[in-house]
Amino acid sequence: MEGIRLEIEIKDMQGVKILEAAGEIDIYTAPQFKDAINSILETGQKHLVIEMAAVTYMDSSGFGALLSATRRLRPDGGTINLVKCSAAIDRILTITRLDTVFVKHDSIDDALKAVQQG
Repeated sequence: MEGIRLEIEIKDMQGVKILEAAGEIDIYTAPQFKDAINSILETGQKHLVIEMAAVTYMDSSGFGALLSATRRLRPDGGTINLVKCSAAIDRILTITRLDTVFVKHDSIDDALKAVQQG
């Protein structure tokens, strides 16, 4: 494996932690992705915001990490908010009907507004 396949940064904007992912989320990098998600959920944040603009590929292990987080958040009314998904990832969300499970946004500002209202 050459170079870094997935970069993750967690930022705080308006009191909301935002996970920014860049690269590929696959069987090899999904544990890192899941750990980052869990670190945010452990803070008690009810809604998860994930910036996806720089994610070039995501396989079923990445979607599995998102579904696992959904199972933790939903009982308390929480949501998963995906921002700027690529056309390929958006297509997979539509085909698998996961677009009915996750909330998609065009911008971080839109996601923050939705999260702060919810």
